[in-house]
Amino acid sequence: MKPAVRQTRSYLMDLFARHGFHPRTDFGQNFLIDLNLIDVLAREGRLGPEDVVLEIGTGTGSLTAQLSALAGAVIPVEVDTNMVTLAREVVDEFSNVTLLHRMP
Repeated sequence: MKPAVRQTRSYLMDLFARHGFHPRTDFGQNFLIDLNLIDVLAREGRLGPEDVVLEIGTGTGSLTAQLSALAGAVIPVEVDTNMVTLAREVVDEFSNVTLLHRMP
């Protein structure tokens, strides 16, 4: 499995500042920064090339990237346009990821 992208709290704060926005509390946005937890979540799904994963709230795409290394297809859904922009920077390189977005 490809190593996870390290997204520390300071990395995310800098990323949001560079893009000129903050996480939306009305969406209840929280961000997974523990690489061990990302690894456990991805592995415990026991995913294989025949599996399709529906991920609700892709955020910045760190878990999405890990899931794409294991599953045949990953379909992340994100309602926040700002997060879609950030997630695309991470997941657009994966041919088995189809990022869906809609405005609330």
